[in-house]
Order: sequence, then C-alpha cells, then structure tokens
Amino acid sequence: MEGESNFFKIQTQTFRFTPSEPVKHEDVVDLAGGIKDGEYSIIVNENPKSTLIIDKFGSIIIHNISRQEVAKLVTQRFLLSIGMSDEGLKCETGELLVEFSLGRAVLLELANDRFNDIALDNNINALRIDAKRHECRIILFSNGKGIVLGQKSKRVVELAISYWKDLLEREGTLA
Repeated sequence: MEGESNFFKIQTQTFRFTPSEPVKHEDVVDLAGGIKDGEYSIIVNENPKSTLIIDKFGSIIIHNISRQEVAKLVTQRFLLSIGMSDEGLKCETGELLVEFSLGRAVLLELANDRFNDIALDNNINALRIDAKRHECRIILFSNGKGIVLGQKSKRVVELAISYWKDLLEREGTLA
C-alpha cells in the first residue's frame, strides 16, 4: 500500500467491551498472566497483536485492532481464558487512526495562508487541519501523506479527506 500514490488505511481503532459482570483484576493477573498497574490491568497479545486494558470498572479496552469482529473474538477468548461468559457482551467503538495519501504534494505555507482552519506546525513540518465539519483532526505532510484523528466513522473520515483534498486543489495548494 505504501507504494501507491493514493491510499487509505485504518491503522487502529479502540473498542470497549463491557461484559455482563465486571472483570476482576485478580483474575487478569492470576489466570491470564496480566500485569496490574494502578486501577488498570494490562495484557499484551502476540496473535493477533493487541493490547487489552481492563479499566477500574471491569470493562475491556482493546487497542491495535482495526476490525470490530476481530476485537470481539480477542475479547471472547480472553473472557473464556479467565472462566467468564461472553453472554451479554456490549461493545462501544472508539476513535480511528487512519493513514492516507492524497497522491500529490502539498504546498504547506500556501495552504496555511489560504485557510483559517489550517495551522502550520513547524515542529513536524506539517499542516494541522481542524476539520470541524467532519469532527476530526487531520495532520498533512508536504508529500501528501497524512493521518486522521478523532473520528469514529470510517465513512466520515473518507468524506473529510475528500472534502479537504478538493478544497486544497481548488485553492492551488496541491502540486
């Protein structure tokens, strides 16, 4: 995917699973080999590569998985490993981290001058776009590659990228 001029890839999404009864931190440590850290317990899986965080309420937060079905399977496997049922398991989706490319270079300073919702971040040599219309943030580098943060919907992220690409193109800030 890296070699393509245009691409869109979900890197990760956070999921919170709430079982019908809270997960006990002692079970995470004793039965699943997890680590207790303050109000949280942590388990790192190798296959599939993921991190499970059990919060103070006994809910399970899954990191480093991009598909809900896979996150649910990881959660079910974990619950079964500590002798808990997966019945009544509820899921909430969190924010996406999406990588993309516009396929064209971006004239950073010109874009910064032409848009109020864009700020040039000299520390990382990129534009920070406050995409209020799509309720997300976009970080866009001069090579046309970027990331989108703060949005839960893949479709809304796609719309945000398309919208900003069209605006940048109309203003002549794409090379």
